[in-house]
Amino acid sequence: MSLVLKKIPTTTVDVPVHVPGEENTSTIQATWKLHDWDTYRKTVEAQQAGKKKDEELLDDLEGVSGIKDENGNDMPFNKELVEQLMQTTYIRRPLILSWFAAQEGRSQAAAKN
Repeated sequence: MSLVLKKIPTTTVDVPVHVPGEENTSTIQATWKLHDWDTYRKTVEAQQAGKKKDEELLDDLEGVSGIKDENGNDMPFNKELVEQLMQTTYIRRPLILSWFAAQEGRSQAAAKN
């Protein structure tokens, strides 16, 4: 099978989240806009130099799924949800790390039934 070189605008990656006090890790999905190598490197270097905040990576977040409210209803992707996720310490870091996973081409795991 040959590689077909093509522009891929977005990708969805799994975001493992360990909820404190729960035995199992939960998984949500984040869909991120992808960048070319030069833009990716500039972003990583700016982040490492402290010139680009985690919140700035969220400009590339196209969607989040797999999150339910306390009543079991799916929560819609919107600015308020993202703000809530970024204020939840145990979700913030895995979500930001998923930007790097997406840019580096790590794929979403197969769905588990």
